Amino acid sequence: MNQEKSYRILTIPNLLSIFRILLIFPLAYFIWNNNLYLVFLIVLIAIVTDYLDGIIARRFNQITEWGKIFDPLADKLAIGTILIVLYLKQQVPLWLVLIVVGRDVAILLAGLFLAKKYRLVTQSNFIGKVTANVLAIMIIAYIFNIEILQKIFTPLAILFVCLSSFTYLKKIFKIQKTIDDSL
Repeated sequence: MNQEKSYRILTIPNLLSIFRILLIFPLAYFIWNNNLYLVFLIVLIAIVTDYLDGIIARRFNQITEWGKIFDPLADKLAIGTILIVLYLKQQVPLWLVLIVVGRDVAILLAGLFLAKKYRLVTQSNFIGKVTANVLAIMIIAYIFNIEILQKIFTPLAILFVCLSSFTYLKKIFKIQKTIDDSL
């Protein structure tokens, strides 16, 4: 089924994603100041709004090109910001921040390349979504100092970061080859 692309910005799902981006600032502040009750509340709100934005977008046909950007951007900005704050508080190692943030920057740059060169916005894939969830659990384990979850989810997160990086790279090359072959 050929579906026309929508470039609407002011949709409920997009506003929920933008709201999640705005939540990053108080979340970082409360993590820095060890106000774990408010951190928990904001994380809960972010999870619920992330879940709702996807449901609303699909159910009410509000999937937009902007939504394909805002939703994963909110996740990447939150994960990166929180990891940097946790590193500055000496709660996570620098190598972990560099691996996760480096991957996210590379994915964002590749997405910008595809958008600029081919006017194409790609959606997150299943492995990317699983990676974001594994990273979220790992980060929660570090915020709340749950050592057993840190030991389980840190190597799992690195595994999924590598796996998702490979699948995104493969997808980008496939898209580029398909488009270049059709020219």
